[in-house]
Amino acid sequence: MTESKKTRKTDTRIKSIVDRFEGTIVERPIVIANKTFLAGLGFASQVQSDFEAKFEELAKNGEKVRREARGNLDSLSERLLKQVEAKRKEVAKRAESTLKTVLDYSPVATTSDLKKLERKLDKVLAEVARSPVSPP
Repeated sequence: MTESKKTRKTDTRIKSIVDRFEGTIVERPIVIANKTFLAGLGFASQVQSDFEAKFEELAKNGEKVRREARGNLDSLSERLLKQVEAKRKEVAKRAESTLKTVLDYSPVATTSDLKKLERKLDKVLAEVARSPVSPP
């Protein structure tokens, strides 16, 4: 007698894990694990989408705050420059007033004093030049 071997025809398509354990005691835990895995993938995808949307929103808000801060900084610098210029003028006036007061009380001749003296001297010299000189 010849023994004939019966060969089992194997399924060439790849079965999923759930299909492999169908009808066994571990089928239910495998199904639950598979659903849990798929839920995790879905959750990760949703978190990534939400993160990207939130990230874009935060970037836009940050740009808005930057523009406002620059505007505030520009206006602040303009105000400070105006205040500095006003204080500089005030200090210059005070210094000029103080210098005038000091010169009024000091025996030092000022430029205007020298010009007055020069005009008087010119007048005196002109009168001397016009008057006849008598020999002694």
